[in-house]
Amino acid sequence: MEMGFNVLVIIACLLLLFLCIYLEVKRENKHWLAGRILGNILLFGSLALIAIPLFYQKKEVQLKNTLIIITTGANVDSLSKIQGKKYYTEPLLHQKLKGKATYLPDLAYYLSEHPTTNSLQVFGYGLPEQDLKKLDSISLSFYPAAAPSGLVTCHWIEKLKQEEVFTVQGQYRNNASRTVQLKLIGFGTTLDSTIIEANTLQDFSLKHQIRNNGKAVLQLIGLLGKDTVSKENVPIQSFPKTPVKTFMLTSFPSFEYKFLKNWLYEKQYPVAARSRISKDKFSTDFLNRDSIKLANISLNQLQKEDVLMIDQNELENITAGTRQTLMQAVEKGLGLIVWVDEPNTGSLQKRIKQVENLKDDRLLRLTIIDQQRGLSELSTDLKWLLSIQKGQQALISNQRNQTIALQELYGSGKITYTTLSNSYQWLLNGRLEDYANYWTSLINAVARKQSTNINLNTGSLFPVINEKLKLYLSTDNSNAPKVSYQNKSLTVNQNLLFPNHWEAQVWPLKSGWQTIQINKKAEDFYVFEKQAWSSIKISQTIQSNLDYSLKTNTETTKPLKKEVTYKKEVSKWWFLIVFVLSSSFLWFEKRHHAKN
Repeated sequence: MEMGFNVLVIIACLLLLFLCIYLEVKRENKHWLAGRILGNILLFGSLALIAIPLFYQKKEVQLKNTLIIITTGANVDSLSKIQGKKYYTEPLLHQKLKGKATYLPDLAYYLSEHPTTNSLQVFGYGLPEQDLKKLDSISLSFYPAAAPSGLVTCHWIEKLKQEEVFTVQGQYRNNASRTVQLKLIGFGTTLDSTIIEANTLQDFSLKHQIRNNGKAVLQLIGLLGKDTVSKENVPIQSFPKTPVKTFMLTSFPSFEYKFLKNWLYEKQYPVAARSRISKDKFSTDFLNRDSIKLANISLNQLQKEDVLMIDQNELENITAGTRQTLMQAVEKGLGLIVWVDEPNTGSLQKRIKQVENLKDDRLLRLTIIDQQRGLSELSTDLKWLLSIQKGQQALISNQRNQTIALQELYGSGKITYTTLSNSYQWLLNGRLEDYANYWTSLINAVARKQSTNINLNTGSLFPVINEKLKLYLSTDNSNAPKVSYQNKSLTVNQNLLFPNHWEAQVWPLKSGWQTIQINKKAEDFYVFEKQAWSSIKISQTIQSNLDYSLKTNTETTKPLKKEVTYKKEVSKWWFLIVFVLSSSFLWFEKRHHAKN
């Protein structure tokens, strides 16, 4: 079919050429006759070659059994230095590459059709994760492009309770020669900010205490002078604070006990407090709750509490049976906070290792470790520092990174030990926020975990529109939940190991907050625009390709080269230029003859 078309084009162009040459020879004016004949030959010859493709042979050195792939981020100007035929898999690169590489619509299909291909050379930011998974351990040599400025990593807890401190942390790469100001913005104001130094990869941590309830979208903005160089949405959900039921047992009504009891009352904690006056006499207080009997403490009673606070002397004074009941309650989820006076005596000897005796530093500068939040100076008569054992984790440290408070797991519950017994000095000095941060961190660290009937998590850190998204659900039983999204029922798959865990799939078609119904209860998740968090995605892609390259590219020998001869089509633009020039000459000559 193609050959027949080419013959017809040639015959038609030759007939027209002979006709035009005959007319030129018969014309009375013989001026520029040779030029006119040459112009007609070029005119119809170029017309034929525009319709008929013309090829030439080209020899090129290629890597044997190696596929060269160009990805986003590669330097187009340096492609000529790469030996071998080049390919690309991203349609958006078509305009940028301008014929310097061949498009591969499906890399996995190409590899299956060319089983001799055993290695890849990838230039740019790298292949996406889904393509790497399909390579089936084919060797990959990766030549990464320089990572762009912007966020490299970023993480935060999306769901939190009212009054909790929201923290967004990560790394920022600043390739500019000036500093970048990174701001956390929300609720109509700047919540926190930090400076990213020039030409650095720097960690950052921004915090804000959330006082609003409901859904909100904060913004993480990078400013280079007055120019906005990055802007990302940070969705959060805040829920009403669940009252933490607190139980206090002390060997005597100390200042620490009195101030803490009053602070808990002001913060609306339900508090039951018992302080020993003599061997068998106690004073009791019930704040924000109904009174209960505290003379004899039962397991059933402790199961209704969230946190138990007790000093070491009282822990030693209670009967062995009561102590056993207390530890059983902790094992079943109760949180326990112990004020430590003499760590190396009594029942605590087995749970706390020999500690250092503090002789200096009358002024303490404490830090809440998980929040990296520093507290103001505190004058103290603290005598003991805790030494961390296996299975324990530091919560509060001083300016010398010595441990003031630590926690450990005990069954389903947690135990926190602290040697600080005069935190009330912060209140006396007007440092209300430091006092609140200190005790909130200790209480939240051990408080009984509040069970929820339904829990929803997305399978992606940054879900985007027009892409399949996995949703992971957990319920309080093994009955299949009824799940619907956008008024359509979803099929759920049960986890083989955990019968109350389920998986569903959705395909979000719009960005913003989305609602999914699980057993008629609404749960929300956020969907981002396609281009959101692009710098993080690039960093993740680069790292994935580096990891895959290290895992598979173990050969130290250079790949074999071969010389390949292949046909390449001559660009039709050359023939179009000849056609335009020759027709212009014939038109101009005729116009000039008419004037004469």
